[in-house]
Amino acid sequence: MIAAGAPPVPHLNLVVFMLFLGLCAFLWLFTGSGTDDAAMFPGQDLPGKAWHSGLAISGDSLSAVTLMALVGLIALTGYDGLMLSLGCVTGLVLLTLLIADPLRRGGGHTVGDSLARRFPERSVRTAVALVTLGVCVPYLVLQLTAIGSLTSFVLGFTGSAARTACILVIGVLMTSLAVSGGMRGTARVQIVKVVVLLAVLTVLTVTVLNRFGWNPDRLLGAAAARSGLGDLFLGPGVQYHSGSADVLNRLGQFVTLALAVCCLPQVTMRVLTAPRGRATRTAMHWAVAQLVVVSALLVVLGLGAAAIVGGPALHRADPSGSGSLLVLADALNPGGTLTSAVFCVVFLTALSTVSDVTVAAASTVARDLSPNAAEPGGGPGRRQERRARWAAALGGMASIALAIPAAGWNLLVLSTLAMTLSASALAPVLLYGLLWPRFTRRGALWCLYGSSALVLLLITVSPLISGGPAAAFPDRDFHWTPLANPGLVTVPVGFALGWLGSRLDRRGTDPARHAELATAALLGHRTG
Repeated sequence: MIAAGAPPVPHLNLVVFMLFLGLCAFLWLFTGSGTDDAAMFPGQDLPGKAWHSGLAISGDSLSAVTLMALVGLIALTGYDGLMLSLGCVTGLVLLTLLIADPLRRGGGHTVGDSLARRFPERSVRTAVALVTLGVCVPYLVLQLTAIGSLTSFVLGFTGSAARTACILVIGVLMTSLAVSGGMRGTARVQIVKVVVLLAVLTVLTVTVLNRFGWNPDRLLGAAAARSGLGDLFLGPGVQYHSGSADVLNRLGQFVTLALAVCCLPQVTMRVLTAPRGRATRTAMHWAVAQLVVVSALLVVLGLGAAAIVGGPALHRADPSGSGSLLVLADALNPGGTLTSAVFCVVFLTALSTVSDVTVAAASTVARDLSPNAAEPGGGPGRRQERRARWAAALGGMASIALAIPAAGWNLLVLSTLAMTLSASALAPVLLYGLLWPRFTRRGALWCLYGSSALVLLLITVSPLISGGPAAAFPDRDFHWTPLANPGLVTVPVGFALGWLGSRLDRRGTDPARHAELATAALLGHRTG
């Protein structure tokens, strides 16, 4: 993630990191769920207050890669990075306004389980599960690869063997937390992560603002002056340099991010654990408020990185910008513990994200893909619980095996794939399935399979794969679209396929099933 030119302090970082791993081990033992039959599945009315659920939901919406990338994009691109930060908040607002209440009150233990109340056919449930795994797998590989590479650099290790060892050890730790802690355990980790994240980011932000006399105008002016972009830093168009396609890429990125965040499997899974009734709305308000605060802190830190370190120096340290937060911490406190504290926060963020995504994927496999999947209203028994734990363990090992060779890939491909699939396939099906009475089985299948195929096609022929020095295959050129973010095409197509398939379905839909779900949402009880 960071080029070799950025000097770490390996001895201090190693000591701090070993102490932090000890705390993580204690947290792992504290959050263990033992043989609790409900541990691996959401929707079990887990004990806790609404604000606990709110912090856990907001924590799931902010991964380690997103945290690092937002600071870097703001530092290197200015306005474009600010809009990306706004997209994350917009996604959680959409979740609060449109999906959270009907999803939670309608019941279910997975998203496929909830939709099965309207579409009892196995075909829809299987399609939802496959697309969910299509989002989870690249998301897991992305997080493991990024945090493994970052760990090897911060600890002063060099070479691919050291990076592989870091990915392996970290992957095993994070998979162990998912298998042992389940939903209850990872919720506690998310809450701890949010509290620690807010504390460290606040310290950094106060330090940055104090350096500029608590004057936002001075900070913004210095960021623009030292960014190397001048007035371009304050306007759109820096991130993409593809002429007329720039606007399309920026709009596609914003739309994709907003819809993807509100429908990511780990986020919707966490919504299913939220309290009922008014407490669900309270939890979502806490989630949005916390994400707004974190986003504001990241904006200040991104501007501070540009103003204090300078855009050219940040680009030399890491062309992607993902290392900007660490570089800023080292500039504010050279050779001190601030860099180690930031790294520990990023590590804890990755730990919680990987664990939750693993649990989401495992519950989907055990609940929706097993040959004897339970009925929508039935609760998971011990056999399904054991199957979910095995799925989490095997899925974690598979993700580690994929993350090791992926360390040399262009990680933007994995990020774009996961987020675009979530926005183009899961978002239309969830919105239609929960809110549109005339949505049918054919509409769901057309949307899930059709939009997923289009996403894969457009990414394959995009500049992310070939045609440029930063592409996955820089020596080849078979791209025929300038869209690095195909969401502006695939998201409308996903909604259109859902609508068209429903209109052309002669069998129509069963009004009683949607009425049952709508009644449950209004009365605040579950249908199963």
